Amino acid sequence: MGGRGAFVKEKGIIKFRYEVVGFIDGVKILEPRNKSEEHGLPERANTPCTSYVSYNDDGIFNHFITFDKDRMPIYAIDYGVHQGEKSLHVHYYKDGDRSKEIEYLNPGDELYEKHKKLFKGVKI
Repeated sequence: MGGRGAFVKEKGIIKFRYEVVGFIDGVKILEPRNKSEEHGLPERANTPCTSYVSYNDDGIFNHFITFDKDRMPIYAIDYGVHQGEKSLHVHYYKDGDRSKEIEYLNPGDELYEKHKKLFKGVKI
């Protein structure tokens, strides 16, 4: 995985920021190569129609992102504090830009049910 999910050339050398450490339900589990970095995910994909997930050091779900055939983000699911409340929520993308609006996810919601195998440690 390159920086921001794409290959970034730095003085002729390609810098990889993430590494695949496993798979869950066909989704690549990513961790930062530099263990002192935050457990984020790239904003762009190297592979069309792919998805990535990350977990905190304690194994609790952190982020999920999925990409279209043009390697552009479709939506991202986060488990964290948003507007002062810890929640499982989704951000949609339009033309590569992340929406500031969120949609809370709960059991029974279509996206929750589709990805619930990824949500380890999430308390709703």
